[in-house]
Amino acid sequence: MKKALIAASVMTTVALGSTAALVAANAADQAVKPAVVSPVVANHTVAENDSLLLHYVKKSIYAANGDLLGYEETWGDPLTYNQRTDAHFAGEEMSFYSLHNGTTSAKVAWDAQGNVEDGIVVTVAPEDSAPSGPLYELMEKQYQTEEWKNADTVTVDGKKLKKVILTYESNEGTSPSNMYKVKSTETAYLDAQTGLPVKSEIHEEKDGKMVLYSSFVYEYDRKDRDHALFDISGLDLEDYTSEEVKANYPYLPIGGKVPNPLGDLVSEGEITEAQQDAIYIALSQAKQKSIENGLDKSNEAYLKAALAGIVVDGTITQEQADIIVNIFK
Repeated sequence: MKKALIAASVMTTVALGSTAALVAANAADQAVKPAVVSPVVANHTVAENDSLLLHYVKKSIYAANGDLLGYEETWGDPLTYNQRTDAHFAGEEMSFYSLHNGTTSAKVAWDAQGNVEDGIVVTVAPEDSAPSGPLYELMEKQYQTEEWKNADTVTVDGKKLKKVILTYESNEGTSPSNMYKVKSTETAYLDAQTGLPVKSEIHEEKDGKMVLYSSFVYEYDRKDRDHALFDISGLDLEDYTSEEVKANYPYLPIGGKVPNPLGDLVSEGEITEAQQDAIYIALSQAKQKSIENGLDKSNEAYLKAALAGIVVDGTITQEQADIIVNIFK
């Protein structure tokens, strides 16, 4: 395996930069009608039974003339913060992963039979990690930075959408020798209740005018938990990991192996599957409350408090709770 230290900016690009690398479109003047977002589905806070369901986003990418170029599917785990994006374009099937609080990223190219054609996994120190958190919350925060300017509120199909605009210069060209900058804007339409994007449009300057370049349409859902969805340990990927990270952060799962401690306890007979589900719900709800209060911690006292309720009601024993605390603290 090749070992090297790769900067955090490179790791972030590997994990999150799928669309920019794969989208190409010609300018025209046809807009794309926004999809309707369900506030119940897309909201961060959901009913108790849904608190562990994965966040899911489908992002469809259109050319300026309305032709569908491809789409991306993203799954986010609200408990572990692991994320995966599958990009589906003509001749391109790729997956992008951000795991272990953003310290491990991977990019995988697949062939038509679903076999790995090429791929790399990058592990860096926590201080160099990519942004990590619940998927919907990360998406919402993206549009709250000062670079995005509030423009207006529009109503589409009876739904109020908040319009925000980002102005920037994009790099065009095929090599460093012929690279040039083009003035560009992205206009995003956000659901007024959730703050999540329904639709966005990219315009670029051409012959002194801003013309439509491409459009994105977003759909949201909740999906059942699937541990294997984020597990890359069985894939043949080139490993870019620094010796410094391995020496100073021995707890990091070098190579992208996703630990499943509760699943292991079920296999060992320490807890049942029903108890596993109850533990996940208790931990997820505690994490959500800590986020809402501006905190996000996993110390021993926090974990004991999170599990106290299901100990009292007899779902798990105190001995089982102590095992869980020792695993996650």
